[in-house]
Amino acid sequence: MNIRSKVSPYWVRLRKWIGIRGSKSLYLYSMLIGMLAGVGSYGFAYSLAVAEHFSFEVLAGYHVPHPAGELRYSSGHASELNRFILFILPIIGGLITGSVIHFFCKEASGTGTDEMVKSFHYNEGKMSLRAPIFKTIATIFTLASGGSAGKEGPTSQIGAGVGAVIGKIIGVGARARRSLLLAGTAGGLGAIFRAPFGGAMTAVEIIYKEDIESDSMIPCIISSVTAYLVFTGIAGSGSVFHVGGDISLKHYNELFLYFILGLLCFSVGFVFVKAFNFVENIFKKIPVHPIIKPAMGGFVVGSIGYFFPEIIGSGFGLLQESINGKSLSEHSGLLYVSYLYLLIAFLKIITTSFTIGSGGSGGVFGPSLFIGGMLGGFIGTLAKYYFPEYEFTVPPFILVGMGSFFAGIARAPIAGMIMVCDMIGSYKLLPQLMIVSVLSFVLSHRWSIYKSQVENRFKSPAHEWDMNQDIMDRLTIGEHFSEFPQRAIVPGNMLFTDLVDSAPDLQESDYIVINSDGSYYGTVSVRKSNLKNDIREFVKFLITVEDISIHIPCITTTESLGKALKILLDNDLDKVAVLKENKVIGYLGYVELLSAYHKEIITHSTVKRN
Repeated sequence: MNIRSKVSPYWVRLRKWIGIRGSKSLYLYSMLIGMLAGVGSYGFAYSLAVAEHFSFEVLAGYHVPHPAGELRYSSGHASELNRFILFILPIIGGLITGSVIHFFCKEASGTGTDEMVKSFHYNEGKMSLRAPIFKTIATIFTLASGGSAGKEGPTSQIGAGVGAVIGKIIGVGARARRSLLLAGTAGGLGAIFRAPFGGAMTAVEIIYKEDIESDSMIPCIISSVTAYLVFTGIAGSGSVFHVGGDISLKHYNELFLYFILGLLCFSVGFVFVKAFNFVENIFKKIPVHPIIKPAMGGFVVGSIGYFFPEIIGSGFGLLQESINGKSLSEHSGLLYVSYLYLLIAFLKIITTSFTIGSGGSGGVFGPSLFIGGMLGGFIGTLAKYYFPEYEFTVPPFILVGMGSFFAGIARAPIAGMIMVCDMIGSYKLLPQLMIVSVLSFVLSHRWSIYKSQVENRFKSPAHEWDMNQDIMDRLTIGEHFSEFPQRAIVPGNMLFTDLVDSAPDLQESDYIVINSDGSYYGTVSVRKSNLKNDIREFVKFLITVEDISIHIPCITTTESLGKALKILLDNDLDKVAVLKENKVIGYLGYVELLSAYHKEIITHSTVKRN
């Protein structure tokens, strides 16, 4: 006997003891996942801070601005600005990222969030730790070399991977495993963006275009809050962005400007999604080695970064400076500055599309906040220029633009609102965020930056077993069956005792009774017969199956599987007669109905996956 066979019974008993037996244990594991996600997010943030300091400040001599709550590292060493190094860094980073992805884990390319969403819908929440680990490494090289991407890809995958692995260890089913996957995602987002409620809302909303995963709401909140506490306990408290001035609504005239901002976020969001997909499709067709493709994207990023260093990396530092009231150009007028905001927004679209679309690694949440913030700066600065009498301030427009743009491209209006509020540590902007985010969300209902999203729970393979009656009611019998079982069909004049005697050979308990002309008469159930042996002997030549059969509803080939199932359930029988032109052509039982249902589920899931 080998060691595995000895350990296996104990492992089975241990898994049964530590498994999820109800909501309380699910919440406990969500807290554990949050702790691990918080630690993992801190490890990623610290590693990225060290890498960025080395590449930007030590090598390129470029001082990268940071938001107030972002983890930073300084060795005290810095060089003079060298724009050529800023140009070449994304190319080198692209080569390294391409090598990591090609040789170690091809799933590490792209946004990362799409992989999590795909795992939820199509893979029962299963995910290995391999993809998150190499996703983290690839994203660090991408961001530290100046690539335009976000941090949510690796952090959400770190948390999701932890949740999926814990679900595998304790042996939970697909439903609980999906909840743990989302709980891990929420933990990663809540930690890295210091957004305990925003992380939870993003996790449950990002997987659908027009719905939320309400079943996982509480586990996600528990995990996100726990991860936030762990992360801030190590890195220090505070929100990502510091907002000093008053950002509340001062004039109702501002609402019209916010309405314009919502329209602008929708329009530019459409351009961003189309540009991102266009670049991605182009690079898929380019006949070069996969390692070279991210370097080609890095060439475009480096060329733009040479002249506009503001667009390299996540760009959160520039957002913080703009929120603090620092102008993009200290010696230029408001009109020039407003168009500079717009220019930088479109340059960010280009660099993000080429960074990730070329096969690089990183999220799109960070760039979407940056682009939306620049659009808000454009509208706010224009308002300040054309309407000086109202004394508009730019920071509120920047912050509202951040939430609105993400809400539109990600189909996540609630997440966009709550995430921005958490990231600034205030809910004063919630009314404006609600108006603009909902407007952007409603207008952009036909497209999304995340390709793996489905419309709602009804379209997700994760919930198709919840929708069984709906599917059964849509399927007609004639569509799925050309032949029907007939061996349990008996004539009405058959003696009941003969039927009882032949039942063991037929291995049937319920029988369809027909008239001499083949029409339907009723159903008789041997297992429900109350005739005792002594009585049966006395009347065996007197009682036929017609005498004790009952007339229950039958079905035709044009009726649904759902109706057939309902007849079986209502009458506690295992067969229902199928008629065509008033003649019995066979019957259907549970086995046939469930086989047809399962075939439809498999076909439907395959079509959706392809």
